[in-house]
Amino acid sequence: MSLRTLFMPAASAVVLAMTAWPAGATSPTVSVTLQWTTPGDDGMVGRATRYDMRYSMIPITELNFATSTSVSGLPSPAGAGTTQTFTATNVPGDVALFFALKTVDEAGNWSPISNVVVHPSQTADVPLPSEISFSTPYPNPVRQVAHMSYTLPRPATVRVDAFDVSGRHVRTIAAGFRDAGTGQIDWNLRDDDGRPLGAGVYLIRAQLADRSWTRRVVAVK
Repeated sequence: MSLRTLFMPAASAVVLAMTAWPAGATSPTVSVTLQWTTPGDDGMVGRATRYDMRYSMIPITELNFATSTSVSGLPSPAGAGTTQTFTATNVPGDVALFFALKTVDEAGNWSPISNVVVHPSQTADVPLPSEISFSTPYPNPVRQVAHMSYTLPRPATVRVDAFDVSGRHVRTIAAGFRDAGTGQIDWNLRDDDGRPLGAGVYLIRAQLADRSWTRRVVAVK
């Protein structure tokens, strides 16, 4: 099978159950069962190659996913759209933990992170990001949908626009007030009238609170 530049959507994960540690254990650990819908290797088509699951005591983002604790023993991805379940064992049981999942295809293209789930789910005080950030678009080059992650330490106004290389405004991707935390903004490579844009280089200009970024994305057909 030839290598292709592909994008895989993130899995959507939920915590199903947990098993408590034995009474009197000196190092409390638990088993947490998670469930997700499997993406493919090209959108929701085909089969992904491998999973990477991580957990952390702070909310997981694209910025800290790689430094979070890796979970071993994951199953191989099933066909796209399949519901898969996995139990992570021997994870710390006396603190709140955040879990997230990524997938990779045969060409080494990684998906964005899944939704982040927290165990125990009733945890009330979720730490907020300490810094404001806006990621480069991914995948890049992009065929269908470009994704951009952001973090906000406090609620703020967010505006994201797309321009062609001549400076012509082609799309207001996002505009409005966003809550503090982590989030994702998607662009389907269409203009403000819903028409698909051609292949080429586009500039993404993002304004989050008092910070601004210009990112470059390459659309391919």
